[in-house]
Amino acid sequence: MKTLIALLAISPAVALAHHGQDFLLNYDPEVPEVRHAVAFSAFEWSKQGGDDELSVEPGFMAGIAPGLAIGSTVRFADDGEDWAYSGVNPMIQYLLPIDSERWSFGVYAGYLFAEESDHAHGGTVHIHNPNPGGIDQGPDAPSGGGTTTHIHGGSGHGHTHSGIHRHGEDHFQLRLLAEARPWKDGRVIGNLIGIAAGGGDYAFGYSLGVRQQLTRAWAVGLEAIGDFNTHGEHEVVAGVYWTPVHACTLRLGAGTGIGAKGKDFALHTGVTVRF
Repeated sequence: MKTLIALLAISPAVALAHHGQDFLLNYDPEVPEVRHAVAFSAFEWSKQGGDDELSVEPGFMAGIAPGLAIGSTVRFADDGEDWAYSGVNPMIQYLLPIDSERWSFGVYAGYLFAEESDHAHGGTVHIHNPNPGGIDQGPDAPSGGGTTTHIHGGSGHGHTHSGIHRHGEDHFQLRLLAEARPWKDGRVIGNLIGIAAGGGDYAFGYSLGVRQQLTRAWAVGLEAIGDFNTHGEHEVVAGVYWTPVHACTLRLGAGTGIGAKGKDFALHTGVTVRF
């Protein structure tokens, strides 16, 4: 392990700027340079009522052209029964060629091929609401679309995921990425998120974050994610980020949900290694 860290520390890639995947809930616009890559993994444990949910999602992203990277993640989860493969998410990300030290913008697109999509499997039930008012709708929701809710547990109990938080069915995800560096060692980030699933279902949401570098190795931050719907699911996470060498960042965050659908508590961890 010491040898690996030493090699990463002297690699030419580490002399460059950030290569992306620096946050817990947000995607930052940066991508690896050509012939460089990042490997990353995220772990989440959440509790809602008497139910626990755990997931781990390793992945990679590799630069294939200036400002352009491709990659994939694979998700494994224990939704109250047993650990199982959940789905694979190939993705592509583009950093807009804007010459600015304060702003950066990007576009992310991915498609989740879910293991349990469109059928009940291992006690997992999908409930499709014929109401034409849109996903996760309330009185303020726009017209159009349908509603699809994913419930873990054949008895009707467990976690319910809809809106932008779904993971039990095939869907396309688009994120418009923006980052600002308005003050010394500070980063502010935002994602505009769109989800399109089968049958014309769609959902929109957001994620926001602020991160402040305290020392060369340590940073702290606050992040949030949620649906553009007052009846949707929202989460706020406080995080700490440790970069012992430029090639490696470790992330740890704890948070809670907001609203009736929010989680009681969530723990997030992650690691990013840059090559």
